[in-house]
Amino acid sequence: MFGRGGIWAQFLARSAGYIVTDVKGESADDGRYRVRDFWHGHRGFEGFRERYSEDFAQFDRQIVDGLIERQEFRWRVLRS
Repeated sequence: MFGRGGIWAQFLARSAGYIVTDVKGESADDGRYRVRDFWHGHRGFEGFRERYSEDFAQFDRQIVDGLIERQEFRWRVLRS
């Protein structure tokens, strides 16, 4: 679901500002994962959230409820 080709990545790929989703296992014992989405800047993400707010909420209700323990939004500028 949250992998590079999963439905979450396909959903985010509607936006030109989306780069990729990274999934890493946190705990093998309880099946916890950390999912990070990368964007071309904060504005790209905010534009996506504004444009697809209803779809985002529906995705949360139908698919994500019960799977997500915690969501955080962090901004960090990556320099090359």
